[in-house]
Amino acid sequence: MGSNSDEQPTPRMDELPGSWIETPADPSRHPSFIGTRQQSFQSTQLPTPRANDDPNRTGGTYLTYTSNLRNNEPIVSSNPESGQFSAAGVSTAVPSPDDNEKEIEGEPEKHEAPPTDSTDSEDEEDDDARFSNITPAASAPKRPGLGREASQSRTEEDLFRVLSKRRPSTIRRTNTATTASSHDEEQEEVSKLMSRIFGRTRQEASEEEKTRHLGVVFKNLTVKGMGVGAALQPSVGDIFLNLPRFINNLLRKGPRKAAGKPPVRTILDDFSGCIKPGEMLLVLGRPGAGCSTFLKMIGNQRFGYEEITGDVTYGGTDAKEMAKKYRSEVLYNPEDDLHYAALKVKDTLRFALKTRTPGKNSRNEGESRGDYIREFLRVVSKVFWIEHTMNTKVGNEFVRGVSGGEKKRVSIAEAMITKASVQSWDNSTRGLDASTALEYVQSLRALTNMAHISTCVALYQAGESLYELFDKVMLMDEGRCCYFGPTEKAADHFKSLGFIQPDRWTTADFLTSVTDEHERHIKDGWKARIPRSPAQFGDGFIKSKQHQDNLAEIAEFEEETKRLIDERRAAQTEATKKKNFTLPFHRQVTACTKRQVLVMLGDPQSLVGKWGGILFQALIVGSLFYNQPQTAAGVFTRGGVIFFMLLFNALLALAELTSAFESRPILLKHKSFSFYRPAAYAIAQTVVDMPLVLVQVFIFDIVVYFMAGLQRTASQFFISILFLWIITMTMYALFRAIGALVGSLDQATRITGVAIQALVVYTGYLIPPRKMHPWFSWLRWINPVQYGFEALMANEFYNLEIQCVPPFIVPSIPNADPQYQSCAIQGSTRGSLTVNGANYIEVAFSYSRSHLWRNFGIICAMFGFFVCLTAFGMEIQKPNKGGGAVTIFKRGQVPNTLEKSMELNEKPPDIESGEKEPATARGPGEDSNKSSDDDTAKGVAKNETIFTWRNVNYTIPYEKGERKLLEDVQGYVKPGKLTALMGASGAGKTTLLNTLAQRINFGIVQGDFLVDGRPLPSSFQRSTGFAEQMDVHESTATVREALRFSAKLRQPNEVPLQEKYDYVETIIDLLEMRDIAGAAIGKPGNGLNQEQRKRVTIGVELASKPALLMFLDEPTSGLDSGAAFNIVRFLRKLADAGQ
Repeated sequence: MGSNSDEQPTPRMDELPGSWIETPADPSRHPSFIGTRQQSFQSTQLPTPRANDDPNRTGGTYLTYTSNLRNNEPIVSSNPESGQFSAAGVSTAVPSPDDNEKEIEGEPEKHEAPPTDSTDSEDEEDDDARFSNITPAASAPKRPGLGREASQSRTEEDLFRVLSKRRPSTIRRTNTATTASSHDEEQEEVSKLMSRIFGRTRQEASEEEKTRHLGVVFKNLTVKGMGVGAALQPSVGDIFLNLPRFINNLLRKGPRKAAGKPPVRTILDDFSGCIKPGEMLLVLGRPGAGCSTFLKMIGNQRFGYEEITGDVTYGGTDAKEMAKKYRSEVLYNPEDDLHYAALKVKDTLRFALKTRTPGKNSRNEGESRGDYIREFLRVVSKVFWIEHTMNTKVGNEFVRGVSGGEKKRVSIAEAMITKASVQSWDNSTRGLDASTALEYVQSLRALTNMAHISTCVALYQAGESLYELFDKVMLMDEGRCCYFGPTEKAADHFKSLGFIQPDRWTTADFLTSVTDEHERHIKDGWKARIPRSPAQFGDGFIKSKQHQDNLAEIAEFEEETKRLIDERRAAQTEATKKKNFTLPFHRQVTACTKRQVLVMLGDPQSLVGKWGGILFQALIVGSLFYNQPQTAAGVFTRGGVIFFMLLFNALLALAELTSAFESRPILLKHKSFSFYRPAAYAIAQTVVDMPLVLVQVFIFDIVVYFMAGLQRTASQFFISILFLWIITMTMYALFRAIGALVGSLDQATRITGVAIQALVVYTGYLIPPRKMHPWFSWLRWINPVQYGFEALMANEFYNLEIQCVPPFIVPSIPNADPQYQSCAIQGSTRGSLTVNGANYIEVAFSYSRSHLWRNFGIICAMFGFFVCLTAFGMEIQKPNKGGGAVTIFKRGQVPNTLEKSMELNEKPPDIESGEKEPATARGPGEDSNKSSDDDTAKGVAKNETIFTWRNVNYTIPYEKGERKLLEDVQGYVKPGKLTALMGASGAGKTTLLNTLAQRINFGIVQGDFLVDGRPLPSSFQRSTGFAEQMDVHESTATVREALRFSAKLRQPNEVPLQEKYDYVETIIDLLEMRDIAGAAIGKPGNGLNQEQRKRVTIGVELASKPALLMFLDEPTSGLDSGAAFNIVRFLRKLADAGQ
């Protein structure tokens, strides 16, 4: 790229060395990175214009950001002399004015689009060929370099082009260049496809589009919920001590406070505003401000709150009627990426499309369901740059799949498929790099303009270019609305109140900083005049001119909505009077069944492993009961093997309890998206289980049955198979019903524990029916296993002639006459040494062969009842109860500052809402406790070795070939240095970290890893710490217990225990966790917040006292700007201490 300026041009990728960034310990060497807030580096394409943008508005200049496609890893470079750093694909040179007008050209990568099927077939499954020619790339397609150019007034076709803009990659050096014309043709094709999906033509021809509820208005919205900021952790001792404590509280505090009921707190207080069709609202606020609650209200997710007052209307229809009749038009997308890990990306999106494909009257003329699905799938895969992942599993923490950024784009594409009129996105950029986050919001911007929808987005980190894409912004603080209005007026509103926006601060960071007393900047002479509390902010905004403008806008929009209501009613038909679910129930069952089959086949290792384990155990059981004799000696053991066969298969169904709770979040998400009814999913699970359970039962029965020497006739064998199968299916349904009806796995485990004991004891084998006590004998009549045991015993014994052998012959004397002898087993007759099997089970168990098919009918009825109970339980399932987050402390370890507030059931000052203490929020140069920090840091283990790696290559088997994830990577880390690894989502950052930490157990790793120039010692992994991106902890452990547990197990055995504990206290002080040291880690929303959990993750690794290195995988992922800075500040402190 040419330049007329004197500045040095951006170096080419092949001119940059592969190494790590080294940040000097002395912060004075890089003053541009000092402060509590930093402006995000955004690599971006041309921003999509907003609905109210000026046609002549000029776009900004953006940094380009790429990664090495051939090596598929990020390349970073360092300049030790200047202390500045840059990524290989990031231009750190400031463009000259001449360069601003030029566009960075990249060689576009050629992507051949699959041919379009013009047939009008209704078949939805034969479109696998559409992706047969999509070959997975070495990495995701890269973003194009963009220069500065003026935005113009955009037509619908232009906006489609922006939304579908491809990212031309840096082509492999062995590849030949492709022409720009093919790239333009592909863009043109995607634009046409999007026009058919979202464009004006479909809107005008579709019944569904004509009857949409456009826009959302909320007036005087107030939400109240249960919850206190802090509580005590329950324990076993509470069973005995709760009554004395209650009596003590009753005498000291009175009856009302002694009840211990948490107070009702106001989560949202008097919110008013509107989001018109085609507008986007950005919701800002620190954790605990109430952003998620507001988004749930807009998304019509109202379960679990104590009281909701005020009005929320969607196109003139109130929230209750929307939930009853038009649920599919309102969308709330949580921040978590909830998908089936074993499903491929293609299958995940195709299933969503199958369940949301509109009827014939809402599709284009001549367009079949299969055509709609194929076209929409091609559109979303191209728009969100995921076509290279279509044949890759989604994955999770345990199943290898797409990267975090790619998974987020899959979630976005799945939500886009719903085509909801009102969409709420809760912190959806978590885990995305800056450029991908910007592209995501640009996609929302373009879709909002195209489909004329209302979009509400909450973000924790928002760069300036991202902020400018929104029409309106809302700032919240502890449930009060501090500002709601146009984005361009927000900063001026707070500046007029006496606040200052420092240089290099983004507008979003400035807005959130005014609500934090430790981060806000105030004009001289305004300290006594500015609002300080959330109530003062809220009251001040209500009195402002902007609030009056909002009320006028609401009134104007409501007048316009009245006209739209009449038009919508005129366009309604029987099919569009209710739009909760697109598919009829039987087609929902079919779609869920096919999806469930793919889920099972997507994890063949688990299935084969389960069947292999069953076969192994069958061989063991068969050897224990090998070849049972048809004599009196084998009568009881023959019943024992039947009982064990029945019980083994029945108890295998216990695994369904765990899977029921694992899949519940996905079920609730799909229910809120109106993909299918939960009852359809319950039936689909049962249908898929039938053949799988039959295989499972057959493997076990065919081995044990013949090894044990049971009756070898075809009828008896297949009857045995039939009853084992139906009993196992019934137990699957029973445990699923329990899982569907209770709220937590802990409660379900307790119930099933008691139920299993009753099922086993009252089957009829351990205690024969005649000997059961009457007050418990009724349990056998509701026990399905009992009916199966009677049927199997009758099937085995009804034609069996049992030969009596010593010692069962009485009297057992030499030369006794057989007519005076008898057999000492039940059912025998005098003078006979053979016993009829039917008589034996009649006398011993009161069983009869005539009950065989009666019992089969009873079991089938129970099976159907449990399936219906499961469906009912799934239908009434609700998401977690709404309310404030709670920090749970171990009794006796509550900080003094919180004890009083806990006694009064009040909210603590800083734990629940995420407020920071002054020491936590200050920047590096402002720490008043620096000397105490230095003293604390002296106790941290110091590293004095240099870690280097050269020519690192990592190859994995992929489908029928290989895929190289890392190629010739090299770099080094010096002691006392904080080194950053940068790259786009999917560039290979986590892969490189795992490789360096020697955590790879799959594929082939090549290269040199050296410590002080020598090969890695055998103790390398013990000498390093690795903080994973996912914060995985024991929820009931306190912070101190988690750190002590790590120290005891991972520090050398010769270190005294007290020394380990003292070191843990040093780490607690270093990471500023003293106030939460006695708090249980818990789960998100019921324990520590995300920043505190991340600090615990780092602390657990530091407690092991790593002597060499500390690896951290995306430690700031999902945090707001202030929390992210705190984490990096902690890391800086560790590096300064020599870690």
